[in-house]
Amino acid sequence: MILGQVGQMSMGVVDTIIAGRINTDALAGLGLGSIILWHAMMVLLGVLIALDTFFSQSVGAKDNKALRHWLSQALWLAAGLSLLCMIGLWGANFSYRAFAPSSEANRQFSVYLLNAIWSIPGIFVFFVLQRYWQAQNRVMFLAAVTIGANGLNLAVNLALGLGWWGFPQWGTAGIAAATVISRWSMVVIAILYTASQFQRNIWSWTGPSIQAQRTLLRLGWPAGGQALSEIGVFAIASLIAGFMGAVQLASHHICLTVAAFTYMFSSGVASAAAVRVGQSIGADNESEARRAGAVALCLSGVIMACFSSGYLWFPQEIASIFTSDSAVIALTTKLFLVVAIFQIADGLQVTATGALRGWGNTRAPMKANAIGHFLVGFPISLICAFLLNWGVLGLWVGLAAGLICVALLVVRIWFKSPAGTNVTQN
Repeated sequence: MILGQVGQMSMGVVDTIIAGRINTDALAGLGLGSIILWHAMMVLLGVLIALDTFFSQSVGAKDNKALRHWLSQALWLAAGLSLLCMIGLWGANFSYRAFAPSSEANRQFSVYLLNAIWSIPGIFVFFVLQRYWQAQNRVMFLAAVTIGANGLNLAVNLALGLGWWGFPQWGTAGIAAATVISRWSMVVIAILYTASQFQRNIWSWTGPSIQAQRTLLRLGWPAGGQALSEIGVFAIASLIAGFMGAVQLASHHICLTVAAFTYMFSSGVASAAAVRVGQSIGADNESEARRAGAVALCLSGVIMACFSSGYLWFPQEIASIFTSDSAVIALTTKLFLVVAIFQIADGLQVTATGALRGWGNTRAPMKANAIGHFLVGFPISLICAFLLNWGVLGLWVGLAAGLICVALLVVRIWFKSPAGTNVTQN
């Protein structure tokens, strides 16, 4: 699961490296475009992440009929959410370009966003199928698909982004094309794989059920709200950074890309925690569920402590991978020191949230994220960025404070949780 999560994020890392080889405006524009794109998607995918609970508890209860039912309903929900996401992003591009100052970086933002937006339906469908199979402890095939798509993404980036091998150099449009091609290749293979695993006499596709959609949304909307709080504060910080100039925006994007990459290791652990805890709750084994959550928290803490050390020891070397601009490297190096501070907290908060999701509790993490990010972190960001005049560094100090606060809250909630809830029986 960790491999699959990291494979998803590594595509964004490659995109950022390629954009940095074009120029700073391309890096800044792609940075803002990808931040808005992925943050919008992650909020709505947060609604679908509640599928971990339905799928894993159905597996734990050995209820294959329920498992197939939730798959059908999840795909219908994914179709509606992906359409909503695309419409929202078209509107976001129009609004931002109407109010943002005219610049080459902002033009590159629109070029990337309006092309990459066509990858969204494929990403949503793949997300559902990935959740379906990982709940059954079958993760290697789709992880291999993700790795293969990374190779395809790199090849198309080099061909169309940089103009290698005689191809036209499309710049940020070429990078967006690489995203669309690689993401749709993943979902086509995933659909074929899923179809091959079903026998006709047991496969039953059902139309959208209002009652089932309400059940999914009842658990899904708090998970989406939790994602909105966490991702929303980073998106707002990115928009603010967009008004601070190309260097600060480029540094912000590099820092966010690398931090998101290391975060995916703990996100993979969180997915495993959601599955293991959910399977145990479905099998009515609460003690095993608690043990699985505790082990996941320990593992996540160790992994993120290692990454924290890397940020402290090699900040300049990491920044130099993405750009040769000395001003961007200098600022990014400072930001990495802030990222090092919150790595362990970030890992613990996402892992505890995953364990609580398997437990059937998505409301508590939503409330913890709202408190930590908007009542604590964001005010500190504004004070440090503007009153203390720290610029984008101040934004990151506040983001770090918010994550640490969230971690303290959700870890405490996990260890104080009462009996788990089997949502498939409600």
